[in-house]
Amino acid sequence: MTITLKPLLAVENVSKRFGPGCDQCGEATGPQFNRNLCPQCGSVWACRKIAFDLYPGEVLGIVGESGSGKSTLLQLLYFDSQPTTGNMRLHLNGQGSVTGTGIEGQNCFQLSAFQKRQLRNTLLGIVYQHPHLGLRMSVSAGGNIAERLLMADWRNVGQIRQRAGSLLTRTEVPLERMDDAPRHFSGGMQQRVQIAKALCNEPGLLLLDEVTTGLDVSVQARVLDLIRSLQGELNLATIVVSHDLGVIRLLTTRTLVMKNGCVVESGLTDQVLEDPQHPYTQLLVSSAL
Repeated sequence: MTITLKPLLAVENVSKRFGPGCDQCGEATGPQFNRNLCPQCGSVWACRKIAFDLYPGEVLGIVGESGSGKSTLLQLLYFDSQPTTGNMRLHLNGQGSVTGTGIEGQNCFQLSAFQKRQLRNTLLGIVYQHPHLGLRMSVSAGGNIAERLLMADWRNVGQIRQRAGSLLTRTEVPLERMDDAPRHFSGGMQQRVQIAKALCNEPGLLLLDEVTTGLDVSVQARVLDLIRSLQGELNLATIVVSHDLGVIRLLTTRTLVMKNGCVVESGLTDQVLEDPQHPYTQLLVSSAL
């Protein structure tokens, strides 16, 4: 008997517009015009009709230059922002404590604020480009993790502290620094605390937004090695957003290329980077050589 696994995440026709929009937007913006700003109404199309599936354990890369819409898309998936149109459906395949709550297969963008918090606290994890977006800098490293565990109904203080210590050790943060505030940490260590916090509830889907930007090359290498080992160990479904093709090549199996809010090319990472078909992808690859 063949068992067909549904995609963990199905993104359908997702668009995000800043501004009123007009009848001319579709005819005046996009990669073919090299702009996402409508000259008629001044609206910005950060994302336009994005669609993809992500399966359990799969690692998807999203690559593009600054302003291509890749980080905006990640913010939509984590409910930091609301799309203008589109659907996001989660098929939990038995994962997460939200199974059986009626969320399965629904358009997650239309869920209540409470249901979205449930998903964020149990199934989703995120590591932001700027650590101050994902961490409370004046709260201890262990306290940041404890805060997320409390939102997921952990109540035993001893177990919470043990879990925080285990995760910090796993992400190479010295245990003796657990009670120090992240504002006293280096950028690389702040990112490792973010990773520990994102993983504390064993999410089914991990979102990584430019996690190595601004870090020294040696620190980048250690953070990437850590992420790669955790992906293999935990079999995490992951979306990696980056403008760095080296990061995409190292971490991902499949890649979407975005320009002016649209996907212009997609496929297996090796195929996209070794034999790019779209002129924009060819430009990205050649500029990285």
